[in-house]
Amino acid sequence: MNRRQGWVLLSLGVVLALGTGALVFFLLQQQQRTLSVEAERMAAEQVAPVVSTMDLPVAARPLQPGVVITSDDVLMKPFPLDLVPVAAITDTISLKDQILIAPIGQGETFSNSKLVGGDAGTISQQIDPGHVIFAFPISDLLTQVDILADGDHIDLLITLPVISADGTESHDVTAYTLQNINVFRVLRPSLEADQPPIALLLTMTPEDVLMLKRLKDSGGKIDFVLRPISDREPVEVPPVTDDVLISRYNLR
Repeated sequence: MNRRQGWVLLSLGVVLALGTGALVFFLLQQQQRTLSVEAERMAAEQVAPVVSTMDLPVAARPLQPGVVITSDDVLMKPFPLDLVPVAAITDTISLKDQILIAPIGQGETFSNSKLVGGDAGTISQQIDPGHVIFAFPISDLLTQVDILADGDHIDLLITLPVISADGTESHDVTAYTLQNINVFRVLRPSLEADQPPIALLLTMTPEDVLMLKRLKDSGGKIDFVLRPISDREPVEVPPVTDDVLISRYNLR
């Protein structure tokens, strides 16, 4: 082999080496692009967890008291199930011809506590004959913890000092008094959901209202208990004094 042939072979070797390197580089680049495209495809296919929602009617614009609700005032808005307000009205049929008695902001859900029936017109027209509405301020723990709702029925307990028959001494008596009181409305200072109630509107007979008024003005400690929705029967519970407690639980 002469020198010329040697240079030719050397040149061919260099060309082959460069070609092989270029081919390897090209294949690596193609593989990288393929992996990148595959990664993008997989990322695109990764769908966020599906959140179950529920469509609720909300105010299409700010609404003021006295407005008769029409279809133009309502639109449907999806809410995650775990964020649906407990008292929210869930269908538009329940809003038909209802009258607003409290302001509602745009996008806010509707609730029965802010509406009266169109046929009823005013609150006074919703009171059954022979009954009146009495506003009772919130004072006991049951109402402060905000578990009462419109339409609930409650009983009233009271502890107050009672003077003995001979007038020489007084002792505390706890009694189960007025029963099956209808909660017409739970009143709040504002529309904020986290605002605690400040008063109850109670529907009662005039006779029971006088009793409630006297009990409230007596200065005794008043507490309410919540009745089961299916229980409307009166109960007979004798009053409890210190002597009754001592006797029953053998405190001496």
